[in-house]
Amino acid sequence: MTVDTFFSTIAKVAGWILPVLGVVVLIYLILILKELLVTLKSATKTLTTTEEQIRKLDVPLQTAENLSRTVDEVHETTKKAVKSTASFVMSNLDQLKSWIQQKNSNVPNDVNETIVSASENKKEEESI
Repeated sequence: MTVDTFFSTIAKVAGWILPVLGVVVLIYLILILKELLVTLKSATKTLTTTEEQIRKLDVPLQTAENLSRTVDEVHETTKKAVKSTASFVMSNLDQLKSWIQQKNSNVPNDVNETIVSASENKKEEESI
């Protein structure tokens, strides 16, 4: 067998095998593309469902955001009220001190009178 005969035989065999291999490759390519389309359809359904669920969460998240803003506003208002109260107390400290001393000086008399009247009531109950 000569080299020319050998190569001509290989060319004839390749002429028969290559079209068959081409058809097999095309069939596999079609099957892969079909699976890819099915997967993409499934992914699209999943993404649509996910988007719907996220849209359902928008309202509760908006409510939580509004609540957070309200809490922040209450906190700021409370801080301002405490600061203004502290400022008022500091500016009127002398008057507050004299008022407390005046009240403390009246308390012992009131307490003593209450104790004496309670003792008298007890004595009256014992005598009855």
